[in-house]
Amino acid sequence: MEFQGSLSHTRVPSSSNAVVVAGDNDGENPHAMVITSLRSQVADLVSQVTQLNSKLVQSYDRISDLEDNIHITSSAQRTATLQISALELERTQHLAALNTGLLVEKTHVTSELNRLMERATEEAARRGVAESAQQEIERDLDDLSAELFGRANAMVAEARLAAAKSERKVQEAETGLRGAEDAVRAMQEQMQALQAEKERADRAMDKGKWVERDAVVAPSVRLLSTHAPYHEFLLFVAHLRALRPTSSQPPPIATLLPLPFLTRLVAEDSDPTLRLDAAPALN
Repeated sequence: MEFQGSLSHTRVPSSSNAVVVAGDNDGENPHAMVITSLRSQVADLVSQVTQLNSKLVQSYDRISDLEDNIHITSSAQRTATLQISALELERTQHLAALNTGLLVEKTHVTSELNRLMERATEEAARRGVAESAQQEIERDLDDLSAELFGRANAMVAEARLAAAKSERKVQEAETGLRGAEDAVRAMQEQMQALQAEKERADRAMDKGKWVERDAVVAPSVRLLSTHAPYHEFLLFVAHLRALRPTSSQPPPIATLLPLPFLTRLVAEDSDPTLRLDAAPALN
């Protein structure tokens, strides 16, 4: 139809040209005029066919380009559809993992890390305080141990000194005891001699005889055996005599101090002598 329109469109100017030619050349041959008109129309038709052919080739090229574009677009669409399906599947799995707790959101992880860092900082600070307190306690323990060792050494020295004093007192007491036993034995012998002399004198007086004696009669000694210290002393002597057969070593002073006689000695003799607070004149 486009070709026919072109022909009809071409004929109109050709007719007008023919008319013009006819008007200009009234005296020429009409056949020549027709041939000239047809030639011009054929030339126009050839040019139009050439144009149409070029347009047809261009349309074919354009159709090929469009088909290539359609193919590329279809391939891209299929690829995009596959990617969308994969992303939808990944999104579904991600949401399921979030719901089940397999995955955690970044904000939650960040907040948890911040909380853990704060706790670690607090624990480090507490550890530093605890280590400082531990070092202070260790120093206090060292000082206390040194002080306790010093006190223990002082107590051991005092105990040794007290033991030495007690042993010396025991030795002095044993020496005094032996002296007292010797004095008692001498007094008993003297009393026995006096008693025998008295008996002889009594027998002589009964017979009516008096015997003069040149020997000087010793003054009578009166011993008190009714007061408490004497009985305590006798108990102390009896206790030592009971211990002597069982052991050749002297008994420990700690076992003898509870006896009444030594208790009296400590309270009435040793303490007033050794304690300055009991002597106001020296204080």
